[in-house]
Amino acid sequence: MKIFSSIRERIGMVIGAGVGALALLGCGLLFALVLAPKQKIEAQQIERMPIMDADAVADAPAGEEILVTGRLAGETLPDYGKFVAYELEEWVVSPADPATPDAEPDGDWETVRQITPDLELTIDGKAIHLLAAERAKLSGPLHEELVYSDNYDAAEYEGETLPDGSLRYRGFYVGDLVTVLGKKASTGGVIPEEYYAGDRVAFTESKHSAAKGMLIGGICMIGLAPLLLIGGILSAIFRRR
Repeated sequence: MKIFSSIRERIGMVIGAGVGALALLGCGLLFALVLAPKQKIEAQQIERMPIMDADAVADAPAGEEILVTGRLAGETLPDYGKFVAYELEEWVVSPADPATPDAEPDGDWETVRQITPDLELTIDGKAIHLLAAERAKLSGPLHEELVYSDNYDAAEYEGETLPDGSLRYRGFYVGDLVTVLGKKASTGGVIPEEYYAGDRVAFTESKHSAAKGMLIGGICMIGLAPLLLIGGILSAIFRRR
């Protein structure tokens, strides 16, 4: 009976390693063959888009892709800080695994809400109306404000111990230089798809960097997949988990 139990355990370890290797390989292929090329195409499309001013946006037909850079204007939101648009996240701490020696608690940011109201983008003294779009992506070097909770559970975040339930506001202030990617609305103005904290050049470079990072990450995962499988087989042979 003990022999059969040992065999089943070894087989289970090999199967587990195989499943993990397949999952890692699948993620690697997704990053390298789908997400990275998609991100690169998006970066190239942004590079080819014309530089638009307020008059060009006003003359654009409904549905046309719009890319503009200017200074952000709007009403400061009343609930916190100087933000005119922001995303709010909560720090959620997972306790350390008691079965793992020297394990540490782990924390992750979970989105609570995003507020992106009607705003204006000023270009050479002329304003472009940006429609409210709560699903618009906020990217680039955003302003960040932390509100600390008084909970006992905590995990490390950027070199400091952050309590569970702490809040993080990330977004834009009045006067920030912002590049907006979106579409011309049928009622006038622009429907934003992404706000980037910076100019057009930095926005394009961020897209290229993201594509490169996804490609490298995908290649690394593809390379690690057979190592994981081999490691699982060796562990099963030598009975080491």
